[in-house]
Amino acid sequence: MKNGTLTIGLIGLGGVCGAVHYPGFSRIPGVRIAGLCEADAGLLEKRKTEWGITAGYTDVDRFLSEVKPDAVAVAVPNIYHRDIVLRAIRAGCHIICEKPLGLMVPETVEMYETARRAGVRHMTAFTYRFVPGLTYIKSLVTSGTLGEIRHARFQRLQDWGEYAIGWRQYKKMAGTGELGDMGIHRLDFAEDLMGPIRSVCGAMKQIVQRDRMPDGTPCEPQDVDDWVAWIAEFESGTTGVFEMGKLTKGRGPKGDHDVCELNGTEASAIYQLHTPHTILVAGRGKPYVRRQVPTEYLKRPGSPRDPEEGDPVQTFRYDQAWEFVSAIRENRDCLPSFYHGMRAQVVAETIVESAVSRRWVNVPTWTREKQ
Repeated sequence: MKNGTLTIGLIGLGGVCGAVHYPGFSRIPGVRIAGLCEADAGLLEKRKTEWGITAGYTDVDRFLSEVKPDAVAVAVPNIYHRDIVLRAIRAGCHIICEKPLGLMVPETVEMYETARRAGVRHMTAFTYRFVPGLTYIKSLVTSGTLGEIRHARFQRLQDWGEYAIGWRQYKKMAGTGELGDMGIHRLDFAEDLMGPIRSVCGAMKQIVQRDRMPDGTPCEPQDVDDWVAWIAEFESGTTGVFEMGKLTKGRGPKGDHDVCELNGTEASAIYQLHTPHTILVAGRGKPYVRRQVPTEYLKRPGSPRDPEEGDPVQTFRYDQAWEFVSAIRENRDCLPSFYHGMRAQVVAETIVESAVSRRWVNVPTWTREKQ
């Protein structure tokens, strides 16, 4: 950090970088996006022009050695996470990496342990932790307002159509399909709300081939799940039911279904992504009523983001960059860190094991410790 300015490098300039990382970092005073790195030369030039950034590279090592950023955001296909993260750690960078952190548990363990030993700040991009409605519901859980949570349900249903969706449909590139794409977010924030998951009983299904591009051109068929569901038993005794799918007609753009409902001994609460500034609350024997999220939960403390700016379904994600920068400036752990990325991968692989064996499986205990 020079003259109080934190320099950020963006590695991988696709949709998530354009929608989340770039606008998040660009709003923070004292932060400068110093350079861009992207394997697709055409996309790189487009982003350089669009964002007015002159330093652009297609080679990661050259980017790290010449730009020398204080920190990097890694938003590339899952298969490349480990390699790029380890290179960035060797270069002394603090790192925020997209989810899932790695393709397999051993990769995530290596990334977490290497970052911890190096003393760099490390963060997994679990953006849903920053939804105002979920932040408020967490406060209700923590304060005991809902009482003891007896059961909960989590759903993320979308309609992505039946054509090819790029690298996400291949196990060698993504690891898993819907489980690693949308399911792993819900694993993370469910444990953030209610503590560790003890055991799971899962099911996964590949429904379509996705062997055609939208223009009809043939392509390699997908080999990952379009749909996943599991029952989870938390260490607290709470039962959770999860379902994610990409082929639910009627759940297309702006009609996606994203819900988290907690049922406690005193009250219940529901988060819905498309109304992130309100939640539904119901006491014993009463129907649900809509409640505004209090001002203090609309954004993270100190965040320069205006909660009234833009589409609230999108802009809450910018607080992720604020948490990352704040952790670097305050020399503290990021929340969520690589530990949480590793932990989520352990649970995800337990779900896969359960689905394959068609039985309940216990989550390995070695990741239940705090970081």
